[in-house]
Amino acid sequence: MVKALYMSLALISVCSVAFMQPKEIANAELSVAEGISVTEITQTTEITKPNNRMTVVATAYCSCKSCCGIYAENRPDGIVYTASGTVAKANHTIAVDTSVIPFGTKVIINGKEYVAEDTGGAIKGDRIDIYFDSHSDALEWGKRTIEIEVIL
Repeated sequence: MVKALYMSLALISVCSVAFMQPKEIANAELSVAEGISVTEITQTTEITKPNNRMTVVATAYCSCKSCCGIYAENRPDGIVYTASGTVAKANHTIAVDTSVIPFGTKVIINGKEYVAEDTGGAIKGDRIDIYFDSHSDALEWGKRTIEIEVIL
């Protein structure tokens, strides 16, 4: 009974380490020192999340009529409201197909975190549209095929 209890406590210790440090889980060697279990890490193994990366065609848009058509004409005080009701912000807002990436989903693009807050007529399937403050910045981005990480 004591040995079984010791092994259960040891297993709990290993599992606790696993959840506290998700990228480095260890196979452990267990020993007893003065009646207290000690965990010694002997080998590191990386645990990966489910694949949350996807390749998308990324275009860019701003608040101008060239990018937004008739929607650019109906903006009180020039404020750009998104389809989800938020205010569009550069380096933050992306337009998505909500059947692929739902509103509110966080997405990493080139190391920056963006939020799915808008939709667009041409944004279907694995396409996204990144919001920029100026038309020249949107043109500079152009159209690219990129890999993004969807935060689960």
